[in-house]
Amino acid sequence: MTGQVLILCATRMEMAAFFDRNPAGYTGRSDNGLTVFSSPDQSWDLVISGPGVFNAARALTACLERFQPEFILHTGIAGMFDSFGLHLGDAAVAVTDTYIHAGVDTCRSGTNLTADTDPTIMQSRPDHTGFKISRGHPDGADPLSALAPQSCAYGYQMPLDQLPFDLIAGQKMTRQGVYTLDPDLAGSSTDLLARSLGCRVIQGPFVTVSSITGSYEKAAALSQAFSPVMESMEGAAAAHVAALYQVPMVEIRAASNRVGERDKIRWNIQTAVRTVADICEIILNEST
Repeated sequence: MTGQVLILCATRMEMAAFFDRNPAGYTGRSDNGLTVFSSPDQSWDLVISGPGVFNAARALTACLERFQPEFILHTGIAGMFDSFGLHLGDAAVAVTDTYIHAGVDTCRSGTNLTADTDPTIMQSRPDHTGFKISRGHPDGADPLSALAPQSCAYGYQMPLDQLPFDLIAGQKMTRQGVYTLDPDLAGSSTDLLARSLGCRVIQGPFVTVSSITGSYEKAAALSQAFSPVMESMEGAAAAHVAALYQVPMVEIRAASNRVGERDKIRWNIQTAVRTVADICEIILNEST
């Protein structure tokens, strides 16, 4: 692996349109247990990490132990939050990515938003994700709408209090799992894609989760706590490793679904995958 751009993506499915457009434009191989593709001119390498924070961290570490690219393009499809007005197939560039499980949970037992502690809530039960879902508010109000960012919801506090130590030395925001992406690379990529992509492109904060958000109630609580544009399962882990190796990284994702929507009939993976291919082609053409 010697490419000046390292593309990191969780699954081959997310790169399907890119591969279809370039049937002879790359070579594939298994490298140290990873699926790796390289361009004939060695201008880029593409690593399929597997989904989740641990796979992403392992794959990127293995690559950066071998060589140091000019920058990392971390891409793929993702769930979008409604508050930014994106449509399925639109793209977003991360300015920060927060691993929401990093921090100190000071939410005390008994302070969850349940019928036991809030008499205005008629019923509370776990949904299939294991989080508390409160339903049946007598006056029709959404009980989550009154949550402050430090309120206890779904059985834990969002956002968490900061850790007493940096996850990356000298980067205090990592005490709450917040990773800042390279601002120049994010800004130039946003400008380039806004001119070239046939869809909307915005910048904003992302969140990384280890459990896919499975309800609109939880999506609303995450939106209130973090104001994110998109949710993924790898971004913060990749940002952590990139920072340790001091390699600039840009994270650009295409919206395939709304966060909390589990009915896949309402998803549009094919359009999002085409947007991912467009993102890669535009970024690579500009960098070579």
